[in-house]
Amino acid sequence: MGSRELAEALRAAAEEKAAAIRRGAEADCGRIRSEAAAAMAEVREEYARREAAAVEAARAEIRAAAERTARLAGLRAEQLLAERLRRLARELLPAVRAEGGEALFAALARELPPGEWERVTVNPADEAPARRLFPGAAIAADPAVSGGLEAERGEGRFRVVNTLEKRLERGWAELLPALVAELRGGG
Repeated sequence: MGSRELAEALRAAAEEKAAAIRRGAEADCGRIRSEAAAAMAEVREEYARREAAAVEAARAEIRAAAERTARLAGLRAEQLLAERLRRLARELLPAVRAEGGEALFAALARELPPGEWERVTVNPADEAPARRLFPGAAIAADPAVSGGLEAERGEGRFRVVNTLEKRLERGWAELLPALVAELRGGG
């Protein structure tokens, strides 16, 4: 083989070797690109999962805050309704006294424990029946008492309050739920 042929063979071998190196480098580049693309896809998926979790956590927090706000608004509305109903009930007490008249007053007086009452406070409209039912007592007329009576003995040490106001106060916890149920159509 001559030097020319040898040079030609070496060049061909070098070109083949260079082509093989290029092919290997291109394959390595392709593999590296694929690995990088896969890593990027994995990172995107991880961030998408984190974002979805953060969005769901934010939704849950917003939902919980809205439910708390709604519950508080409902409680406030119920409280306002209860206050309004109590005010209306107190405003109706004089009408209850007027409708019940002397019979209502006598029934409330009969609920007192037996004994000699020294002082009885009543609504001015109930003054006459009070004088008949408690002849030995000092009768005081007080327009603040819408109906019923306050009775004292033992120089004020023993006092019984059986007014319509006090009865409303004592029974309000049972009366309110019934009123609310009736307003809602459940009663």
